[in-house]
Amino acid sequence: MALIVIAWAISEPLLLEGEASPWAALGFGLLVTLPLLLSRRAPLLVAATIAVAYLVQYALDQRMDDAMSPELALAFGLFGVAAYVQATRLRPAVALALAASVPLALWAISELDLGRIEAVAPTQYLYLTAVAFAGVLPGLALRSREREVDRLDDEIRTLYARAANEVGASVDDERRILGRELVRVVESLVDEIRPLVGEARRELSGVGPTTAGLGRRMAEAARGAADELRGLLRTLTGDVDAAAPDPDPRRGLITRLAPRATVGRDGDGRGPATGLDPRAPAGRDSSAPRVDWRNLAGLVFPVAGLAALCVVDRIELPALPLTAVTATGQELTIPASSVSPAIGYALAALTPCGLLLRRRAPVLAVAIVAAFLILRAELDEISSLTISQVFVCGALAYNAGAWPRRLPAALLALAITLGTTAFCWYSEQYHFAPLVYAYMVAVLLGTWLVGRAIRDDLRVALGLRSRVAAMRAQRDRLCRAAVHGQRRDVARELHDVVGHGLSLIAIQAGVVDAFASRDPERAREALGVVDAATDSTQAELAALRAALDDGPDAPGPSRSCSLTLERVVEEARQAGQPVLAYVDPRVDDLEPEGRTAVVRIAQEALTNARKHAAGAATTLEVDVRGDRVHLAVHNDHGAPLREAPRGSRLGLRGMRERAESQGGAFTAGPERNGWTVRAELPRIGAPALRSS
Repeated sequence: MALIVIAWAISEPLLLEGEASPWAALGFGLLVTLPLLLSRRAPLLVAATIAVAYLVQYALDQRMDDAMSPELALAFGLFGVAAYVQATRLRPAVALALAASVPLALWAISELDLGRIEAVAPTQYLYLTAVAFAGVLPGLALRSREREVDRLDDEIRTLYARAANEVGASVDDERRILGRELVRVVESLVDEIRPLVGEARRELSGVGPTTAGLGRRMAEAARGAADELRGLLRTLTGDVDAAAPDPDPRRGLITRLAPRATVGRDGDGRGPATGLDPRAPAGRDSSAPRVDWRNLAGLVFPVAGLAALCVVDRIELPALPLTAVTATGQELTIPASSVSPAIGYALAALTPCGLLLRRRAPVLAVAIVAAFLILRAELDEISSLTISQVFVCGALAYNAGAWPRRLPAALLALAITLGTTAFCWYSEQYHFAPLVYAYMVAVLLGTWLVGRAIRDDLRVALGLRSRVAAMRAQRDRLCRAAVHGQRRDVARELHDVVGHGLSLIAIQAGVVDAFASRDPERAREALGVVDAATDSTQAELAALRAALDDGPDAPGPSRSCSLTLERVVEEARQAGQPVLAYVDPRVDDLEPEGRTAVVRIAQEALTNARKHAAGAATTLEVDVRGDRVHLAVHNDHGAPLREAPRGSRLGLRGMRERAESQGGAFTAGPERNGWTVRAELPRIGAPALRSS
């Protein structure tokens, strides 16, 4: 493009006439245009040099009449500043300031009488301002697209690098929050049970005052905690109804664990979300269409600027008809318009308005503007005294390259632009030299190529935007899945640990209440079970809290699996459930996750047997055969226990999830006049899960 403008500058002294010396005009033309060859390496210096040379040439009146190469060089020099200056934040300000300084400097030269020129016509200021900003705005658009592509590339690399860390960070945050809240939930139960146990001991020993219904109060406390646990479990597993506000202030802790939305750790407000709060008040619908004012401004402002240029150009016309002599010495008569001034102004304002359709129907938009230009030329509204048509044709060339999606459509729009330009030049009786028009075609083609370059960057940016959006969505899905998995694991552990203890406390508290007056010794034994169950529940919760704090690297159970199972069986027997148990000692060789799964499945199965078949014969068998561990719990038919807390319906699902998480299998159902739970686990755990 620089070579084309240089060639045009060399040709103008040969084609045009004027008072200036052809050699001086040629020298200034080269001084104005040659720096364009360095516009990529030193854009600011090149633009400043061109601007100074242009103003000096103008002040010394050493330019040919109707010359266009100096303005083209100035426009491309300012384009280089807007597109290639490295200072990202200052680039727009520098480019716009330099563009505004050129017409201001010309005004100062004219007003201070610093050169040979006389008063400069307002149309010249308008023409020069339009030239300057016609060079700056496409450059800013091109650089903006390139900068967006670079930013999206960086964001994609950042998302790749930080996705795993953000998922892990979301899970760690969830662990800390759950750990704190779970301690509060169970400690409230312990704080309520302990005084009741102490008071019951004093009453049964004859030391304390007689207090009726202590066992009932303990059972009610256990059932109340069980209700809170049930709501908490449903909240953790995503049950919206469980997150509804509860009038009982004791259950206010549930709301703290309701699913919530979190902001990404990068602080951009677009980070991973762990869920949406179902209790949040209804606000403005985020899916409702909103006006993108920036996008609207980008669509309307360029068209409004062109419309204003056309109108002002029409206002500045002298009285017509007018006879003048062109730069080539040709006498030219410029006829008056064949329409009224009001219609002329309306046509001028409407000429570029078709470009409002450029984003949806670019070829149609170019055709509409071209039709207005041809109509105005036929009505003698466009002549050699008007300049707006040059900028409108330049805008057509740019938009013909920038907006059509396919190359054939872009070429068709370019052909319409070139044909319209030729028609306007011919109809306004301009000296239609083929060489000058060839230069104009080359300039319009360069403008079209700038538009295509911006279009290519836009296409790349749109593809990168889609990739960024997909990666953000994937990151959010991974974070939600990881947090949901963490909550599910905590809910399962909480159900097995605390649910077992609460069931035992409620049953034995009923025994204390029933036998306090007629069998104190039996009541004291039941009270001991309540006390032990409270201690066990608190200890198990402490272990769960430690596991949450330490994450996946938390150490496994310190006690052997067989001893833990013996304690679970003994607690079931103390609760009145006859249990016959066989535990293979080789179960202690399992990995920590496997030992925990065996204990929790056995514990939950025995708890269910005690709740749904109280007093029925129950068997527990844990056997190691080859590389598999087989666990079976069977109970005969029996009546459900009235004192037991209402279940959360998570027991069977939790046992199944535990078995499958270790790469095993789980079944439960009626069998041999009763109910049987079977689980089969690998001795070495699930390799895929352990490696992850």
